[in-house]
Amino acid sequence: MCLYLTKRNSTYYFRRIVPPELRPILGKREFMFSLNTKEKDEAKRLRSAHAVRTDRLIGEAWASLSPPARPAVPPAACMEVSEEQLAMEQAELQEVLEKEERREELAEYIAFLEDRLKGSTREMPRELRAFRYILEGRQFDNDLLSDQLLVSRVEKRELEKKLEGASASSPLAIPEASETNAGAMLDTTIVDLWAAEKKPRQKGIDAHRSVARWLYDRIGSKPVDQLARADFLAFKAKLVDEGQSPANIKQKLSRLRTLMQWAFDNGYADSNPAAGVTIKDAQAAKNKRLPFDLSSLTAIFSSPVFTQGERPVRLRGEAGYWLPLLALFTGARLEELGQLRPKDVAERTYADSDGQQRSAWFIHIREDAEDGLKLKTAESARHIPVHGELVRLGFLLFVSAAKAANQQRLFPLLRPDKYGSLTAKWGENWSIYRRTVCGVSDRRMVFHSFRHTFKDYTRLAGIEEGIQRQLMGHSARDVADDYGSGHWDHQLVEAMKRYRVPGLDLTAAPQGSS
Repeated sequence: MCLYLTKRNSTYYFRRIVPPELRPILGKREFMFSLNTKEKDEAKRLRSAHAVRTDRLIGEAWASLSPPARPAVPPAACMEVSEEQLAMEQAELQEVLEKEERREELAEYIAFLEDRLKGSTREMPRELRAFRYILEGRQFDNDLLSDQLLVSRVEKRELEKKLEGASASSPLAIPEASETNAGAMLDTTIVDLWAAEKKPRQKGIDAHRSVARWLYDRIGSKPVDQLARADFLAFKAKLVDEGQSPANIKQKLSRLRTLMQWAFDNGYADSNPAAGVTIKDAQAAKNKRLPFDLSSLTAIFSSPVFTQGERPVRLRGEAGYWLPLLALFTGARLEELGQLRPKDVAERTYADSDGQQRSAWFIHIREDAEDGLKLKTAESARHIPVHGELVRLGFLLFVSAAKAANQQRLFPLLRPDKYGSLTAKWGENWSIYRRTVCGVSDRRMVFHSFRHTFKDYTRLAGIEEGIQRQLMGHSARDVADDYGSGHWDHQLVEAMKRYRVPGLDLTAAPQGSS
């Protein structure tokens, strides 16, 4: 176990115990939060930064606990301080810091042992629970651990007595926020620091900065350590008065909670006053995205793009034909399909269930920073077998022609917006086509509805849930999903052969341009 690191469901967390005498000052028993990574090396790198930050917070708390009463020293007299006195003070400080570090490490050590045994040792005396882990094979020094446990309990009792005495004689002044962090503004400093740590996409950064400015525009500008719950309630009330939809208000409040939680976790605010401030969206269920029903699919795929070979300028050539078909037969996200390169469609050799060598065409959904390919999550990277209906309609011929022409992208007419998205504008134009030409006017049916549709028809085909999730690039549902490298190629191929959309007739759709 690495110092200050713990794992939950394969994700690393930073965890540091707060010394008991400092808990009334810092307002917490421990520093604990997700590092948002499953990689140990990355977690250790992030841990170092948070260790420095918590060192500072703990040091400030110690200083406020018993501030030294020192007479004011004239500037001229400062030069007369002896080196011996300075060395003594440094040695004393070092001893205090080392003792604190030992105490923290021991507290974490005991907490780790007892946490691992939780629920399995209730019948054992408390002082023996930690030793159960030793009996299960851990190479700990029993005598040393016993001594440390005893010393820890004695020190704890002595510190509690001192703290009680100090509280009775002189109440502790709990600092509002770190002086060095005071005055940080939500829309600048906090958004910048949050973005530097979390590394969201630029669109997310802009959205959070925008909502922080919305807040200041309506309640006035003030540093985060001066924002109160009343400010966020007032902001919510103003949005309601302005006629903002509950869904819009809910999203804005969520982003503010995110920023304020980061400010609180990192010592820029005393609390998160935005916590719990939300709004009930009575229309959420009604406005939920819907899969395309059969009549809508029929309307879309019998429209002029698919039956008369039309290629509206706004739908950017062959993208208007192939993107809906690919979405229907892969379940992939729009941007995943729009950024495909010819080389991302390739034939793979695999072994079937009997060990015989087979081959099939796959679409490789992947990330490539150099080429501008981005994915929503790490689980989004995957291979999807090319469905037989796509082959029949000429998709492999279309890919072959793109390779012969040395195209960088399958859909070269798509242009990125200011955030680098190739399909954001295309999606808007396709929605207009869906409503005005296809006659599918339900606004809950959008391009992403193809993904919901794919999910429904994989269920109908009896495809195993795990294979569904792998084909769609969904995150693992539980810890067991993290084991192994996923389902075998032959399982994916066989599953895709079973996938079909009963009642949808695509025979009238001419083969796509090659």
